[in-house]
Parts: sequence; structure tokens; C-alpha cells
Amino acid sequence: MKNALVFGYYGYDNLGDELLCQATIDLLKRARFDKVYLLVPKHKIEDYKQKYVCPINRFDPISIINAILHSNCVICGGGGIFQDQTSLRSFIYYSSIVILSIFFRRPVILLANSLGPVKRRFSRKVLRYILSRKKVFLIARDGISARYAKRFSKNVYEGTDLAIMTLEKISQDRQKKLQATFCLKAPIKFPEILNFLKYMGFEKFILAPLSPQDQKISQSLLREYPELELSTNPINDIASSSIVISQRMHGCLISAYFGVPFVAVNNSKATRFMRKYLPSYAGYTNEDPSDIIMAITKLAGKSLNIKERLLSDSRKMEEDFMKLLKPLCR
Repeated sequence: MKNALVFGYYGYDNLGDELLCQATIDLLKRARFDKVYLLVPKHKIEDYKQKYVCPINRFDPISIINAILHSNCVICGGGGIFQDQTSLRSFIYYSSIVILSIFFRRPVILLANSLGPVKRRFSRKVLRYILSRKKVFLIARDGISARYAKRFSKNVYEGTDLAIMTLEKISQDRQKKLQATFCLKAPIKFPEILNFLKYMGFEKFILAPLSPQDQKISQSLLREYPELELSTNPINDIASSSIVISQRMHGCLISAYFGVPFVAVNNSKATRFMRKYLPSYAGYTNEDPSDIIMAITKLAGKSLNIKERLLSDSRKMEEDFMKLLKPLCR
């Protein structure tokens, strides 16, 4: 039997990470793995049960070690989790899974991951140790991560974001509307932006929360602005918009994939990733409302045309991943 342990920030109702999770499982199915051990919170185990997938408690060390021992390889399926800016504790958690896998002589593939920022000396040492191991392979989500990793390892490939593989399955026949969609995780000076969009002729304003954290700010804005609507299908609403204002990486990626111009507000992850495809793009801004309004002015009425490049990079990444798996999982 050919088994794999897969981990990431799964099971927390974050849309972007769930797209990454599904793409990773689909890839392993296509690679003819018999079983995928998937790390999720204990209360979400039943939600992830399906053919080929065996969800286990991500906070049960014995179950994790047992899954590593019964796996041919260990895979981190996408995202920017190897950083300590958000949380040192989570960095230590994910790094410990990799280090345990190294100890038990299992190859590790960091699939479509970005690295950093790592602010602490301790974190930098741990990350350098992980990257320098012979059985650790990185398919980097962005060029900055790839260049950093190549300082310590020869096992580095350039890739893209895993979510593209999942988005490819979604129907594309959507009529664009005079609609602005917001993917917000923190407060911004909303009245000025909303009033400007109304002046520009926008007719519909959607709040599309991509995580539980986003739900809180969305509920607060809904109480204050009755003209706002809450999305029941964020991907569909983003794809149907004329402009998207997003503090979330995957809000920007989904927009770009469907050709919708986006404003990446104070969004270093999105800026780092999207500069490969849109190097001189006008939509990278801070949270100053005047800068956001200026970006909207430059982008309104336009469309993006990078879908084929995203798909081409996604297919190349899949090829590299499949080639990498063959010698590792004999």
C-alpha cells in the first residue's frame, strides 16, 4: 500500500486553506495513493471522512507518529504556515511534524508553500535545519521563497498556489455585474470607499468572509451599512464582481483567476505571490482609503488576463510533484 500523511491549516473553515486541502487530496488520488492520513481538529474528523482519506486528530502526538510510520511520505499541502509573524506556536507545531518525519526517515514534500517572514533567530535556525535535510523537498509557491530555500538546499522547485487546481473545476460562465466584493479580516475606513464606489455607479456591495475571523468584521459592517449584503457563495460572488477589495491572499487569487481586478489591501502574501504575474499592477495598496480609491479608479472597468499563465504553472507544478513522488514512494 502507498500512504501519505498530509498536514496544513485545515479544519478551521478558512476558504483558502480548504481549497489547498482539496487540491492536495486530489493530487494524491491521481498519484494512486491508497490512503491519505489528514491532520484536522478532533471535532472536525467526521466532516473529512471520505474514500481514501483517514482524518486524525492534529493534536494527538501518538496518532501523528503512528501515521508517519505508516506513510511513505509526509506532505505539507500549501499555504504560508512556515512563518512566525502570526504565531510562534503554530510555527513550532508545523516544524515539529517535519522534524519528526525526518527522525523516522520519511521524505517530506513542502508542496506549494511560501516561507516566512521569520522574525526570531530560533525560527530561522529551525527553518534552515529543515530545508537543509536531504529528504526534505520544497515546491515553492513564490520566487522569494524559492530563492531563500536555495541557499540551504538543492531540493527546491518553483511552483504556484494549489488553489488554482481546485478553481479549475469551477464553472466559468458568470456574468459580471456592477458589484464590489470585500474580503476583509480587519477594519478599514469603510464609508469613504463605499461612497466612492456609489459615485462610480456600483449597484451592489457584497461582504465575502473567507474565514471565521472575517465573519466578525462582516457582521459589524452589516449592522452599520444596510446596503451591504453577506455572501453565501464567496467564490461565485468574487467571480461575478467588477472589483474586489481584499485583505486575504485567496480573495486576490480567486479574483485574478476569474479575470476580476482586485485591490490587495495591506496584503503582503498576495503582493508577493501576484507580482510574478502582475509585476507593475496598480492594485497593491496600504489601508489608507485615498490609496484604495486611487487603485479602484485605475482598475475599474478593466479585466485581468492571467488565467492561462496560472493554469500553465499549476500543471507544471503537478508534473514536478508526480516526478518527485515516484522515487520517494517505491
